Amino acid sequence: MTNTVTKIEANFGRSLGNGANMGKYTLEAFQTVLEKRDTTILIGLINQAKKRDDTLAERAIKSMINIVYEGAKFKTEKNKKTGKTHAKIIIKGLKANEKAIAIMEDLVEAKISMRGSKWKEAFTTKTVKKSAPLNVKSFIETCSKRSIDELKEMQKIIKATIKHQENNVVVELPNKKAA
Repeated sequence: MTNTVTKIEANFGRSLGNGANMGKYTLEAFQTVLEKRDTTILIGLINQAKKRDDTLAERAIKSMINIVYEGAKFKTEKNKKTGKTHAKIIIKGLKANEKAIAIMEDLVEAKISMRGSKWKEAFTTKTVKKSAPLNVKSFIETCSKRSIDELKEMQKIIKATIKHQENNVVVELPNKKAA
């Protein structure tokens, strides 16, 4: 193990109370793994968190490993000579997610806490909700229960929505109740 690796691990251990510094040293560890393809430093970070009984930090590191190296495997092996067990992360054949590393660099630069929701949200993908197809029968039934004034107000709202969607603008609802 090199001095750089042990220094990063020690700094990470001291930074567990400061989520921004924790992210900084995690990024340094991943950059070292990218350089050397040796995951020992990541095991060191997990061990630092375990040593301080910080399960949140341990989970954060493991989750970052799974984000950067999708399909990484965690193994525990027993040393045949000493009988002691040690953890191992297998990334053989896996390519690092460069986009995830870039996001981490941006978060570290902005001094975002690795423990906070902003860090987690940066790595989650947002799905676009598709609207259900129009049920014409149900729509007619709904409209038939409304007064003429309410229908005219609904018509105005529908026209405004169509106009704004054509211009890719988000529509804000008027203060009046339409339906």
